[in-house]
Amino acid sequence: MEPEAPEAGSGPGSPSPRRACDQCRLRKIRCDKESPCSNCRSAKRSCSSTGAGQKPKEPRQRVLISSQYERKIDSIEERLGGIETLLRNLSPISGSASSNAETFIRQPFDKTTPLSGTTRDDTSSTVFDPEDAGDFEGNSSLAAHTVFASEFLEHAVQGTPLQQQGSSPKIDAALSSLRRIARLHETRRTVSSFHEFRLPNLKQPSKVNLRDLPLPPMALVAEKLREMKHGPAPMMLAVLYCFIDIERFTDQCRRVYFNTEDITDARFILVISGLAYMFLEAGLGAKDPQEKARYDTYYAMCQKNLETVLSQLNLLMPATLENIEALLMAASFSIDISRPSLAWLLNSHASHMCRTLGLHQIDSMKDDSPQKKAEKSLLFWCAYMLDKGLSLRLGRASILQDYDISLPHIAPEAHVAYPGTEVMTLWIKHAQVQGRIYERLYSPGALRQSGSYRVEQVGVLAAEQKHLMAQSMKLFAEFKDSAEPEGRMFALMLKSDEVSYLSSLALTYRAMPPAGTRSRTFSDECIDAARAAMSCHQEAMEMMEDQSLKIMYIHWTILYAPFIPFIVIFCLVIETSSADDLQRLADFVQSLEAAVDLSHSIGKLHQLCQVLYNVAQLYIEAKAQQPVDRDMGPVGNEFNMYLSQLGFMPVDESMGNFDVSMAQTTQLGDWFSGNNYVMGLLEEDLSGIDPSGWPS
Repeated sequence: MEPEAPEAGSGPGSPSPRRACDQCRLRKIRCDKESPCSNCRSAKRSCSSTGAGQKPKEPRQRVLISSQYERKIDSIEERLGGIETLLRNLSPISGSASSNAETFIRQPFDKTTPLSGTTRDDTSSTVFDPEDAGDFEGNSSLAAHTVFASEFLEHAVQGTPLQQQGSSPKIDAALSSLRRIARLHETRRTVSSFHEFRLPNLKQPSKVNLRDLPLPPMALVAEKLREMKHGPAPMMLAVLYCFIDIERFTDQCRRVYFNTEDITDARFILVISGLAYMFLEAGLGAKDPQEKARYDTYYAMCQKNLETVLSQLNLLMPATLENIEALLMAASFSIDISRPSLAWLLNSHASHMCRTLGLHQIDSMKDDSPQKKAEKSLLFWCAYMLDKGLSLRLGRASILQDYDISLPHIAPEAHVAYPGTEVMTLWIKHAQVQGRIYERLYSPGALRQSGSYRVEQVGVLAAEQKHLMAQSMKLFAEFKDSAEPEGRMFALMLKSDEVSYLSSLALTYRAMPPAGTRSRTFSDECIDAARAAMSCHQEAMEMMEDQSLKIMYIHWTILYAPFIPFIVIFCLVIETSSADDLQRLADFVQSLEAAVDLSHSIGKLHQLCQVLYNVAQLYIEAKAQQPVDRDMGPVGNEFNMYLSQLGFMPVDESMGNFDVSMAQTTQLGDWFSGNNYVMGLLEEDLSGIDPSGWPS
């Protein structure tokens, strides 16, 4: 800061301005500073201006620090705070590769700032709030069981036949991918809580007026809405239209485009998410490359707008049906872009609103018209299904508890023809079973129960799922040969439901202790269900010629709920070195390869499954190179140590003086956590993993 320059007319020789006179200053009235002033002339008093009682005027200083500089200073302070926290949290560094395998080198790694798509290099620090570090992660988050992922194979292959026989390029590629996975785990562990809810395309968190956001051309939107009204609805919107009326959606679009009234966040979310689905499917069906590029541009525009409005969503928004509907649409879209943590956050708000409005109680709707009652019921059951599915997916207790619900677990009449209501009723009941699987088999409270209790619950839950699957297959038999587009759509949906039921059965049977001779980890029932699910998946993929249906199937059957069969077969390959099961993994990866270009989420799933398949194949090769009368030596010991941390290895019953039941319970929790952590990696940036480039 520096003294202010003299004002014009105040230099030497210029008359100084007259102050307010003493009389006006004492009377605290305005003075015109004339000599004499008007007040003194009216009162016929003497007018003098001596400045008595006034403090001398101090020279002012000009402040050169603008708001821009203040923001830079704040940013520097935040960066320094982040660096201090990182230094406090760093583990001791081991300097020798031959030291204890439990000591690991922690190095800087890529991190992404919340609400920013900018990824920094390995040498940059990450700004985050230290108070938000260390998010709670349940058993199904799997994050606590990947500590050894970055170094296990690097130590294992040193001095082994794999390295000596010229396989090092493949080992190096595996190390690179696994090290990246481990660093992603560290990122999730140390970055602030909002990291898992970040929106990748949003760069500016500042408040934005919804009217200023660009929208797709009105003429094109009107054309697509007319096609939807007079023809079949887009496949990707058909399921959502079970609770969203097309006429009302058209009216909402008209209100947003013509600005007939203030645009609410809920209305904007409903319109933008619906348009995003519409343009995504239009792009999939476009034959002309220019037309496809045009639709893809508008889809990206809608996605960015949706992320913008979600980033500034009011946490205390009132509980209304429109707000619930908007949050459910946004949660569904979050699942489609592989953001289940964000979907959980949005659906949690919707679930709390449902309880606030009493939608879970049948008595709250006794005075409503049948149409209004159906609308409320559909909204509630959609929130309920997402709540239970994401609870199992993320390993968190569900919000909507069955003991608090008096509404019958039956879907009201939907906006689609038979068997839309019947199919949705089966979905509701399956979601109820999913909630019970976590609550009774995999929650911390369930893992404290005795093994006999879990075996009893497995029998009950398996019987319920088999009953639901039988009902679903009965409906499938009615529509599997249908030539009508709508009937064909239901046949494909019911086939995907069969995959989902078998996957849930495999997860249910996983809680049983192994009793057969095929595995020391999995019961025979679990193995059979997992293999049946993998086979059914191949059948479903062969049936789905329509690309939009293929996207829906993979997003909502494989990605939405934890697809347990792949991990079960992977663990079985590690334990038994079965060539048939290894081929099942290869077939699954190949089935995803045909859909990689359809969706970014599917591409990441394919990357992750390809890495696991390559690791399984590498493990079998390592075992095959060891003499029959010897164990696997360093490579096997290091490999087994890492897989044991994930819960992917069987319990070693050769060790004496230990409780087998307790060991199996511990391993069950670790296995469940390990599986869902692998799926949780789909929320991360996997650009550093390139399994397609692994040397053959």
